[in-house]
Amino acid sequence: MSLLVFWIVIAFKRILNLVKSSPVKVIWVLIIAAVFIYAFVNNHIVLILDFQKSLLVSLFAVLYSLSCSFKNYRVMPYLIKYSKSKYSNNEIYKKYFLTQAIKNNFMLFVLCIVSYCSLTDKKFFFIIPGITVFLVIVSFLIMFTRSKYLNNNAKSAGKKRLKINPYIKSTFIDYFNSDFFVTSAICVAVFLFFTYSFIKYNDVLYNLEVQFIIITAAFSIGFIGIFDSISNINWKFQAIVSPNDYKYHIKRTVFFLGVIFGLFLIMFIITGSMIKFDLLLKYAYCLLILLAATINVAFIFTGKLLKLLLIMPSIIAITIWISTLPAVFLPVLLIPVVLTFMKAKNEYREWFAL
Repeated sequence: MSLLVFWIVIAFKRILNLVKSSPVKVIWVLIIAAVFIYAFVNNHIVLILDFQKSLLVSLFAVLYSLSCSFKNYRVMPYLIKYSKSKYSNNEIYKKYFLTQAIKNNFMLFVLCIVSYCSLTDKKFFFIIPGITVFLVIVSFLIMFTRSKYLNNNAKSAGKKRLKINPYIKSTFIDYFNSDFFVTSAICVAVFLFFTYSFIKYNDVLYNLEVQFIIITAAFSIGFIGIFDSISNINWKFQAIVSPNDYKYHIKRTVFFLGVIFGLFLIMFIITGSMIKFDLLLKYAYCLLILLAATINVAFIFTGKLLKLLLIMPSIIAITIWISTLPAVFLPVLLIPVVLTFMKAKNEYREWFAL
């Protein structure tokens, strides 16, 4: 019994560490899982996949797999663990990255099971496992080759390299991570779906204002991804080598989000002008409010869970609620922006102590 309690405590601590290390990813996975479980239990969703839908889902799984393949993996603890084994370093690398490749493509393995149960024409089923096996091999080769390249990188230090503006390079190194990729992918997927539905069905399926509300909420989800990015910034460099004021960090964050979401914001403006121009102006203003508030909240030196579960949901809910009221109430949305700006400006230097 005492051994069982011991392992339960260990499991609880590991789950707690996972939530602390990647709260954005964990919470969104739990929310999405809860929504789908509720929908399946209450028969709101009847899972019948045809071949085209299976390929569409597999496309998102492929993008997720490739993004995970380019992450930086800490192989050294694994090498130390098996340092006294009979395996060479090369064999340990292969075993480690093959395991990671299978983990990265877990969604495709699940899709194989669902496709087998759903597809009526079984001759198309074998394409999905084929994609899965191919992606496992590609993911393994990317991680293994990248690791070899990084290990041998010191030998080619004197060779000519592609020169990238240090400001752009440092911004993307600091801000872009797997958690941001997940939230931005959700945002882009929702935006493209509703844009496609408008172009194909010409607002037959959805109320016009509801479309704007959903797209605004989708962009707010994408913006929230920078919460983990802020803690990923090299704050020691910012504090000692290159100290900058809060205005610099705002410009840097806006630049990064503009590069990532700029094309989709332009599409939003073009599509919105085709739907209804006054609604476009209202919800473009709401997007600016949410962008400013998200950046301010991200730099507040408070726990990520508190910001993710309480502060930002409250601001998003208030923004969407006021957006449904007459336009005279829209200036009220400046209040949370001003309050979060004042708090962030006073607290952002606390990050320098990390």
